[in-house]
Amino acid sequence: MELAKAGTPAGLITTTVFQRLALGEMAALGATGLPLLVIQHPLGGEAPEGVGRRVQQAVEQLDAMLGGR
Repeated sequence: MELAKAGTPAGLITTTVFQRLALGEMAALGATGLPLLVIQHPLGGEAPEGVGRRVQQAVEQLDAMLGGR
């Protein structure tokens, strides 16, 4: 949030299980305007292929947020 306040592009990444918590924390901190990328849970303990799939999910969402540049 401090980065965003300073003008640095910033956002959050969460997993599906923690999406509601992330939204609540963002609201409590006044950061509802920050972009939120939601990837499949879990991330920890995943094999490289699973991590790669989650990276792809995040990249696709970010691309959509940026207008498909």
